[in-house]
Amino acid sequence: MYETLQPVSIYLVNSIAGGIYIRKFLKERYPGKISLFLWTGLYLIFQCTAMGFLSGAYPFNDILKAAADIIVILALQMLLYKKDLLKQLFVTVSFIAGREIIKYIIVALNDIQYWMIKNLLISALSNSITTMKEAEAWNFIIRGVTWLIFVSVYAVLMIAYLSLISRKFVRKDYPLKTHEYAFLMLPSAAALCISITLKMLIISVENDIATAIYERVPAAKFWVPLICFLLLGVNVSSVMLFQKLVQCNEEERKRVTLENQMVQMHRQIEEIQDIYADMRGLRHDMRNHLESISALVKRTSGSDRTELDGYIGKMEETVDRLDLSYRTGNPITDVIIHQKKQEAEKRGISFDADFTYPDRQQIDVYDIGIVLNNALENAIEASSQTPGEKNIRLRSYMKGNLFFIEVENNFIGDLVIDNETGLPVSSKKDRQLHGLGIENIRRCAKKYMGDIDISIQESGDRKKFCLTVMMYERYFTPEMQ
Repeated sequence: MYETLQPVSIYLVNSIAGGIYIRKFLKERYPGKISLFLWTGLYLIFQCTAMGFLSGAYPFNDILKAAADIIVILALQMLLYKKDLLKQLFVTVSFIAGREIIKYIIVALNDIQYWMIKNLLISALSNSITTMKEAEAWNFIIRGVTWLIFVSVYAVLMIAYLSLISRKFVRKDYPLKTHEYAFLMLPSAAALCISITLKMLIISVENDIATAIYERVPAAKFWVPLICFLLLGVNVSSVMLFQKLVQCNEEERKRVTLENQMVQMHRQIEEIQDIYADMRGLRHDMRNHLESISALVKRTSGSDRTELDGYIGKMEETVDRLDLSYRTGNPITDVIIHQKKQEAEKRGISFDADFTYPDRQQIDVYDIGIVLNNALENAIEASSQTPGEKNIRLRSYMKGNLFFIEVENNFIGDLVIDNETGLPVSSKKDRQLHGLGIENIRRCAKKYMGDIDISIQESGDRKKFCLTVMMYERYFTPEMQ
């Protein structure tokens, strides 16, 4: 009985644990948990039928079983999950490698357990067993307990191993390249090859009699489990190491992006300062010219004066357009808000600003420029996709030594928050090139011992995105009263 239950129990553990593991990496083709149930059932049927058949193909049975396992799992993934070949291959190899390594840990532990039962428990019970029926009953109980321990330990190790990999593989949506997947799969592939080699070494057949290495070399009962645990550790460590490298590369890319943005902002601000100075001079000169022309017009009469009045009116409109919409206390923020207001109005978005540059705070205007540029650009992009009335609201205020910037805008759809960063995930397809705006805003805020806060306000079927940026200048000292 237990000879039949033990492999079926192991196959069931493999099917359930494998199905849950795959589901954490791949996107299902069917709604609900249909893919999980189908995968579990089909893979269990495959193991119960094909594995026994392939076991008779000695000495190539282990190689054939591993190859058939890989092919069947990949086929089931293609059938039940959306195509992502490299990720599917990594999931398959890491699952099979872990399963095979854990199997040999359990075999070694089971051999130790059998030795303990044989030498300790049976010796202790031998005096109390008086009939064959009692001996058979105790034998049935001991084999049942052994089977339960065997399956339970196997299930715990499988779940722990697969949970560690799925948990440490934090960037499952990150688009990896072929050589990166090769880096991830090589340790698992090596572990799978070592597990097959271990099987060849552990079990040997001489004169049609199978003998285990544990009988010839008792120290193997210690070394084989140790080697297997180390192999599992290598698999998990390679995933952790790779994820750290991915995170470091992303941080470096974001740093370079921010530096480039800073250089571009410096260049733009220098140009804005020149343009602002030219505009002030131009407005002054134009108004002087208009005053002279107006004085001249007053001396004329008739149709010529009417025509000149219209011409002067148009010139005054042109001069008025040279005036910036907002006076924030700094020419840089004046121009940035003016430009964003014009861009928003071109897209049919109502724009309202109540912003004052914090002249008492020692906050670099370049940093405030980055915050305003990114926040308003994101707000315009989100609001432009919203049907009906659209509006953006910008305001700033001081609370003690803290300077706050608030940006509110309408948006549609659902906001997905990244569990790792706590920031919204970009809805654009190329997330490596987009979605850095709020991260750059947070970097600027943290530079001044601050941070950002994101909240969503819902009113009926309309949603409002609210971004608050807090900045604190550590060297700020209040003015003496």
